[in-house]
Amino acid sequence: MTTFIDLGFNLTAPGPSFDPSSSTTTPITKPKEATLIAAGASYLAYAQRTLAQRSFEEDDAHRAEQTKLGLQERGVLNGVEDDLGVGDEEESPDLLMADPKKWKDLDQYAVLGLSHLRYRATDEQIKIAHRKKVLKHHPDKKANQGDSNDDAFFKCIQKAYEVLLHPERRRQFDSIDPYYVDLEDDAPTAESVERAKDPEKAFFQKFGPVFEREAHFCASCPEEEVPKLGTMSSTKEEVEAFYDFWYNFDSWRTFEWFDKEVNEGSNSRDDKRYTEKKNKNERARRKKDDNTRLRTFIDTALS
Repeated sequence: MTTFIDLGFNLTAPGPSFDPSSSTTTPITKPKEATLIAAGASYLAYAQRTLAQRSFEEDDAHRAEQTKLGLQERGVLNGVEDDLGVGDEEESPDLLMADPKKWKDLDQYAVLGLSHLRYRATDEQIKIAHRKKVLKHHPDKKANQGDSNDDAFFKCIQKAYEVLLHPERRRQFDSIDPYYVDLEDDAPTAESVERAKDPEKAFFQKFGPVFEREAHFCASCPEEEVPKLGTMSSTKEEVEAFYDFWYNFDSWRTFEWFDKEVNEGSNSRDDKRYTEKKNKNERARRKKDDNTRLRTFIDTALS
């Protein structure tokens, strides 16, 4: 639709010397010789490599070291446990050969070399680990080294970085972190405690760490405020308060990470509603199973 705008003033008429038939163009000037001076970020990087006699790989390593020193000078890395070691974990052959289309099946922390920190990794540690992985696995660097392999793992690195720096998506992944899921499958049993040489000591050694892991999912209070299992010297009131807390435990775990996507290319609202309904039901089922798992574990500990 055409829109008319009132400018609020009138254009003045041309002066008496105006001749509409006269040409307003100017002749094209003759070409002149000029000296081109090399400049810009690319030329500067080339000059620095040439003067320092460094290869591309050596220059990348030098830049990474300078970045690390700069972060240290600004205090970014100081006082953060294991910060200087993030991103240095070696990738397994299976991880390097992972299909980027199945990136959601991967351990996002392992992709960035943060397996030893997991949900405790800070945003700054994630950024540092990401930079190290990019410097190591960038497709251009591999091409310079004669590696004709595709950029599959590099795509996985980018996906992991996007997930772990997004609070909501990171919490979705933390809810189903495969490292802790595997530990859940290996939960202690009453029989394993009874068969121990010192059952009382074995009870606290086996059940205590599990309660501490589960405390991370507490929605009602910070992890540090969740009651600990205690010791043999704990009072009756302390024991009752402990189990009362856990029998009323409110977990923030969600299972959106497993949601199915709407079929690619489908614009059907029915398909979208069907997929959303199916995802909602599946999340509810997983949540119920997780509550049952935790309740069974608490019953085992109390027995």
